Amino acid sequence: MKKALCILFSICLLGLRANAQTTPATAEQQRLMLEQITAVSDKMNSLVCDFEQTKELSILNEKIVSKGKMYYLKDNKLRWEYQSPYKYTFLLNGDKIVLETEAGRNVIDVNSNRMFGEIANIMMSGVNGSGLKDDKTFKKSFFWDSKLPSILLEPVKKDMKQMFSSVRLTFNASDWSVETVEMKETNGDTTIIRLTGKKVNEKLDNKLFAVD
Repeated sequence: MKKALCILFSICLLGLRANAQTTPATAEQQRLMLEQITAVSDKMNSLVCDFEQTKELSILNEKIVSKGKMYYLKDNKLRWEYQSPYKYTFLLNGDKIVLETEAGRNVIDVNSNRMFGEIANIMMSGVNGSGLKDDKTFKKSFFWDSKLPSILLEPVKKDMKQMFSSVRLTFNASDWSVETVEMKETNGDTTIIRLTGKKVNEKLDNKLFAVD
């Protein structure tokens, strides 16, 4: 369950890149960041990209690297497909979530599962940019760099605080495109997801998001 929730939370923060920048943004820079994110999301009907996920385990001094492909289709359709070293697929279509492994397939109704429902809402708000305006879910700190402005998110809700201590998001200021998200878990582990080969507004087959 926790593994699935970590994957869901990762997806909700797509569009972002880890960075050590610590110069606080001015009010005007913060306004500009939110304005640019919203403008880009309004024009994005679909997104396809490759991803590489690196998980750093604090107790083992070890890194685990996974690779796969992500598909997003407006509205409320998302496919997160791990391809190596193991196969694992997360699918969101409206109010249905599918978790699929080589061992089987599980369909979840987000309306009947409070935790999955809440994270599904966060995922979509993160993808379309509106989540960055939500003060009920995260405490946000904005940092400015002419090339890589960033946002530090700290969970406010109890369920999220039990899983993550903070999330560092960084945007490519040249086009505000999806790049990377870095998450620090409460147990000391760190997960970094890097997105490459991004293709925006290509036509996607609806079969990619089929729930039944």
